[in-house]
Amino acid sequence: MNIFIIGTGMGDTKNLTVSAREKIENADIIIGARRVAQPFADGKRQVYFEYDADRISDIIRENPEKNIAVMFSGDISFFSGAKKLCALFPKAQAEPGISCVSYFCAKIGISYDDMNIVSMHGRECNIASEVRGHKKTFALLGENPCAKLCKFGLGGAEVFIGENLSYETEKILRGTAEELRDIKTDPLSVIVIINENFDARARIGIRNEEFITGGAPMTKSEVRAVSVSRLEIKPDDICLDIGAGTGSVSVEMALLCPKGRVYAVEKNAEAAELIEKNAVKFTADNIEVIRGEAPDALKGLPKADKVFIGGSSGKIDEIIDKCACRKVVVNAITLETLTGTLKAFEERGYSYDVAQISAARGRKIGNYNMMTAQNPVFVICGEKR
Repeated sequence: MNIFIIGTGMGDTKNLTVSAREKIENADIIIGARRVAQPFADGKRQVYFEYDADRISDIIRENPEKNIAVMFSGDISFFSGAKKLCALFPKAQAEPGISCVSYFCAKIGISYDDMNIVSMHGRECNIASEVRGHKKTFALLGENPCAKLCKFGLGGAEVFIGENLSYETEKILRGTAEELRDIKTDPLSVIVIINENFDARARIGIRNEEFITGGAPMTKSEVRAVSVSRLEIKPDDICLDIGAGTGSVSVEMALLCPKGRVYAVEKNAEAAELIEKNAVKFTADNIEVIRGEAPDALKGLPKADKVFIGGSSGKIDEIIDKCACRKVVVNAITLETLTGTLKAFEERGYSYDVAQISAARGRKIGNYNMMTAQNPVFVICGEKR
């Protein structure tokens, strides 16, 4: 089989490399989405308008003696459907194309060697979280994200939007996220976002005063720092915060998993509103508030990688069963919750360890500083390998 997997650049045929054009013109069969394959449907060869990897695979196997050119827009190494096809046909010859990143950044005069690159096209993307932690972010668009950036306090970020790159209808827009928030973008669009006030810190144990608290309970910073650190959260983890209160733990989880998701489960309506406010304050668009009581409220949620239980309402057994998670951290104030949690972990084959956190905070009294003790809290970390 002579199979060529070809990146066509932005779409206009003038962006093809000389080598790519040669392979296409010498092919017996061309396969690709209509937008990229149509210019070569000239009757000289058989053309299939197809972009599904499984269907393309069938066509290739049905024509073992043919020279086949499979065309993908952009660069086959950049968020491309070619990824699956290359795995199916490892001996296929790859022909790179011009990526929209290099094309667009050259057009607007910005280097991309230090750029955070993501895709919002047909996939989940926490764009505000991505922008929060990086000075420069490039994204393939599904829709204009500027309204969301404004909601999460990034309205002042500088934005470049490119539509229909390489075509005669190419258009480049420039402004702040606030100025471009209501623009309807073409489906073939990309965006570069410049956030001069980016914050790339890994924040654990955020000061209590930074949160909007109201009357809802909150896991204090010292206990929160130990609890969250024990979860060992990765950037793409799916996390659960059960009995989320004001959302202080949810926020710290979310800041550690900008490519993941945090489901904050809270039965109290006032507290649920506070979680949403804190998510906005800390630019954590990867927090989703689930209003209800665990374990019933967990129905339909994706399987979590990490779980924090700050409040179980006496249902620790049912919650652990429902989560079925490898790593769970529980905070307990009472001895009854502590013993119940240890028993639940023991019966379900979790290894565990317990730490008691006793913190005291200083406060000014006249000319003196006095330490005031906080309630001791048990931090129980269970892990199942």
